[in-house]
Formats: sequence, C-alpha cells, structure tokens
Amino acid sequence: MELVEIWPVVGLQVQTPDVELFVPGEGTLVEVARLAAAGIYDPQNYYLPRTPVGGWEDFESPEAERRFLRYYWAAFADWRPERWNLMLAAKVGGVLVGVQEIGAQDFAVTRVVSTGSWIGRAYQRAGHGKAMRRAVLHLAFAGLGAERADTAAWASNEPSLAVSAALGYQPNGTTTRAAEGRRVDQINLTLRRADWRGSSDGCSITGLSPGARAMLGAPMP
Repeated sequence: MELVEIWPVVGLQVQTPDVELFVPGEGTLVEVARLAAAGIYDPQNYYLPRTPVGGWEDFESPEAERRFLRYYWAAFADWRPERWNLMLAAKVGGVLVGVQEIGAQDFAVTRVVSTGSWIGRAYQRAGHGKAMRRAVLHLAFAGLGAERADTAAWASNEPSLAVSAALGYQPNGTTTRAAEGRRVDQINLTLRRADWRGSSDGCSITGLSPGARAMLGAPMP
C-alpha cells in the first residue's frame, strides 16, 4: 500500500505556466529544509519581524533544518478535516524556490481558507510570490470550492502586501501583535470568490481525489 492511499493529500499538485506546487516527498523535503535554513529574510531589513514563520533562522545547521522539519511534520500530526494546514513546495523551472501554505478551520462549513508563504532569499524579488499565490488560489477556488481566501502580512512587509493588492485582495482590518519584544501591526486582507481574477489557462490540479477532499472537508464536485 502506498502512502497516498492512506494519506491522500500527499498526492496533491497544482501546475500553472509559472510554478508547480506539490507536497514534498522525503528527498525533496531535505532540500526544502536546507532552503529554509539558508534564510528567508533580508538581514538588512530590521523593520520586518522574523516571527513566527522564521523561527528556525536563529539556529545553526543542522538544528535549523530540524526545527523546520518539526514545523512541517507538526502540521500533518495535528491534521483533521476540521482544522488543517497544507505546506506545498514550490518549483519554478525545476528549481525549488519556497513553500506555499494553505489552511482552514471547519472548511466544510465556512468555505474560507488562509494562505501564507516564504521564498528562499536567493529567489526573492523575481515574481515567484505572485505566481505561488495565484496557483494556491486556483486550488482554493477552482479545486476546493472556497468562497473566501484570507491572508495577512506585517505592515512593513511591502512585497507581500503588493502581491495581495495586485491579486485583488481587500483590506480586512489590522491586528496588533507582539513580535521580537515590540508592537507590530499585522494587515489582514481578504479575497472573495466574486473578486477572484484567476484564469484556468494552463492550470491543472491533480491528486484531488475523494479521499483528499474528505481530509480537507471539501465537497465533491
């Protein structure tokens, strides 16, 4: 019996003309962990808090990789249809560039997902963030039947906010959080299905089997 037969979501894959999103296998997961440990923040940008996603960056290898893997495996360990978070590796032209996440709580009822992502420092400012978000929105709206997609970014994270604005997200208030011992504003944004400007040209979703849909709390088409 294959793992995908027991845990169907590991077979999920989204292909667009610009990026491929997929659940990393054991070999690729090592590559993802190394990319994460190599850094995702500009060390010169002191205004961008390093938490929560970059918690592994303060440690040397191999502890940095181990901390990323704990974060990755914890999502699967805590998985249930009522609350899940799926981490998808992103490749562009066969090169691993980052990770795109999509998660939900009570998706069967709410039809709302949330997304987040990170890109390896060497691959930033090349348009990959927008391509990754477009791909995961295609999964959310065209694949899972979502009615809304939420995201958030620190007020100082201009690249992430620019991606959201370009894809039609609307402001949804702010949240004040504590990060690295200081007050930081988080900008919340939302994209409703009616405002989604996605195109299915050249896009495909594979692995969205009945078993995967059941794990995600998503309706059958």
